[in-house]
Amino acid sequence: MHCDCETSCRECKEEEVEIVDETPLLLESAFMARIKADEYREALAALQKEFDERPDVVELKRQIEYYEEARRRRIAQAKATGITKQGSFLLKIKTRKTRTVIPKLFFAKHGAEAFVECCTVAIGKAEALLGKSALDDCCEVEVKETGVSVEYERPEAAE
Repeated sequence: MHCDCETSCRECKEEEVEIVDETPLLLESAFMARIKADEYREALAALQKEFDERPDVVELKRQIEYYEEARRRRIAQAKATGITKQGSFLLKIKTRKTRTVIPKLFFAKHGAEAFVECCTVAIGKAEALLGKSALDDCCEVEVKETGVSVEYERPEAAE
């Protein structure tokens, strides 16, 4: 470190990161970096908790929730009574249409060949209907990496 700043100096933090990045012990460095990040997350969480518990912040959150609930109730009342316009104010309702193919009707209209070409089978539903082992020879398995971590292994456990 450059000075006795106790981790508050930006230059010292940047130097720490550079030293960590230059070490040939990449896995140890990655493991230690995660520990440091976790320490900072804990410190941030403590500050966030302290902030969230301040009386002025609690009151602001209470006011926001009060007015959001009032807004929801008034919109529900307007919808229930059919009010869509009052003066310059319009009730805009956004919708999204979704279509779902009804498998039996699709099969009946377009035949087995089109059905097989287009269909997908929900594994959970198929397992519930036929049993898990019934699908073993019918499934394609793809392995995807979902994350990477570095774990510490005690030297005596490695032997």
